[in-house]
Amino acid sequence: MKVSAIQCRIGDLNSAERRSIEAIERGAELLVYPEYFSYPVFSLEIGEKTIEFLQRISKEYNVITSGNIVSSGDKITNRSFIFDSGDILGYQDKVHPTRNERALGIVPGERLNVFSVRRAKLCVLVCADILYPELCRIAGLKGAEVALNPVVSFKYSELPGESLRYCLYFARSFDNCYAIVKAGGFGKTFAGSDAVGRSMIVSFDGVLAKSKGEEIEEAVIADVDLSRIREYRKINYSLSERNVEAYWELLEKNL
Repeated sequence: MKVSAIQCRIGDLNSAERRSIEAIERGAELLVYPEYFSYPVFSLEIGEKTIEFLQRISKEYNVITSGNIVSSGDKITNRSFIFDSGDILGYQDKVHPTRNERALGIVPGERLNVFSVRRAKLCVLVCADILYPELCRIAGLKGAEVALNPVVSFKYSELPGESLRYCLYFARSFDNCYAIVKAGGFGKTFAGSDAVGRSMIVSFDGVLAKSKGEEIEEAVIADVDLSRIREYRKINYSLSERNVEAYWELLEKNL
């Protein structure tokens, strides 16, 4: 399966469409957009236009698209949708909203979903969800083969190991037997912070593709070998030979 992380300018759907067409012309059938890629400001009205964009690209080009909106149904969530040929296949609510998101009223999702799309099983780890190894393991246990990871990557961060952060993605893939498509946008977030792309596609074999620059439009593309993922799943005994009795402490909130 040829997949693409669409690295576009935040709040610019024309930028997103240009890179979408580039990815499709290069053979991509799965397009992943950055977290809040259509949000120059925080507004619930942007969600409708975003859904229309994702659905139109998916239908017009017969591809799979995934992008997120601020959903304001019975509760406010950071919700990532998956479309296939224009049809909504499902959505994933961000399980771990950030402190700033919670201040805006965004509530956590309750569970991680896995979707059967064409010949693959997909899940969505929304931005910070990738930082929680327990949730990433659940995705592997549920059979996910490709994890979509729409992100906002801040240009300036207090987190250590800046040059080694890609190792986190390799580790998640190695442990859980799936490829990861990380899509980041660049520019100003709706909160006024500087964001950079850092888009990449990773598997347990290493980094398959990454952006050439942090602040340029780009369609990052790679071939994901689903058969190789399935073969690796057979030999990665950490998925099947777990001593689950030792994990009860994880359920203690204040461990």
